[in-house]
Amino acid sequence: MKESKTQLELIGCYDCGTPVAFSVVACPTCGSSEPLGPYVHSPRELKLHRIEEKNDQTLMSMTLLCCGIGLFLGALIGGIWAAFGYGLVGAIIGVPAGFIINVSRRIFG
Repeated sequence: MKESKTQLELIGCYDCGTPVAFSVVACPTCGSSEPLGPYVHSPRELKLHRIEEKNDQTLMSMTLLCCGIGLFLGALIGGIWAAFGYGLVGAIIGVPAGFIINVSRRIFG
C-alpha cells in the first residue's frame, strides 16, 4: 500500500526570516504574531476606507454643527437649561441630517 505524505509549504517569517509553515499563527523562533507580514489592502479596499472616513467626518460635523446652533439659540432664548435642551435637540437633528447627506452622496455621486 502506498503512503501519501503531505509536505507543508514553508515561507520565510516576515520579521526574522526563519522558514515557517503557511498556516502558523505565530513564528516559533521570534514569536511574531504576523509571520506572513502585515495585510496589504487592495486599491478598492483603500477607496472604500476613504469613503467611510469621509462619511464619519460628515456625520460628526453635522452633529456638532446642529448641536452648536442649538446651544447658541438656547442661550439666546432662555438660559443654561434652555441651551442644554436646544443643544440636545440639535444633536438629535444632526445625526439624521448627516446620514441623509452621506446617503445622498452615495446615490448621486
